[in-house]
Formats: sequence, structure tokens, C-alpha cells
Amino acid sequence: MSGWDQYITNLTSQGISHAGIFGADGSKWAASPNFPNIDNLKEELPRAFSAQPAGILVNGEKYIFIRNQDNFVVFRKGADGMVIVKLNQAYIVSIGINQKPEMLVGATSKIGEYLKNCGY
Repeated sequence: MSGWDQYITNLTSQGISHAGIFGADGSKWAASPNFPNIDNLKEELPRAFSAQPAGILVNGEKYIFIRNQDNFVVFRKGADGMVIVKLNQAYIVSIGINQKPEMLVGATSKIGEYLKNCGY
């Protein structure tokens, strides 16, 4: 178990279905088991923070943009939500199956703020 896995465990223990931490280059630092495929991950993560992104593809299904606030972006696909938090060197992605995106923001942002303050 890598040191990054503890943050994934923390997120999934709070009811988040899938969580992952990815470097700015798209490399996987840690992810929950069966983390879904994000098409073109390296390009999509920074693009998610553009003024108003078109959406993001997860396992070939489009999550639509809801809002961009400071260091996080919120997406939704039906009853599912996704939050991406931008760090200095990485991104945290939380996906909730049958969870509103607002439910993901608190936990993901809290860990994101901690890691960002640690220089990540």
C-alpha cells in the first residue's frame, strides 16, 4: 500500500464510490479498485478547469459541467456526480454513483486543501 492509498481509503470510507489521485501528467498515483476510465485523462483534467468545459468522458459516458469554483469543478451524469480538485502537482477525482455532486465536494476539497498545503 502506497502512502497515497490512505487518502483514497479516507474518501471511499466517506461514501464516495470511486476516488483517484493523478499527477499533472496523467499518471495514476493511487485509485480505488475498479476506478473508471477517464478518456484522454492527461488532456481532460486540465481542460476541466477551463472557463466552461464541455464535459468529461468517463467510461465513454459524458458527465456534464455544473460549476467551477476556485480549485474544484463539479460534473453530473444523471444521478451520478463527479468532483475534480486541482492541486499544485496533481488532481483528485471523486465519483459518486447515485450521489449528488454536492455530497462529494466537502470530503474531496478537504483532502485537496491538505495536500495542496503540503506542496502537492
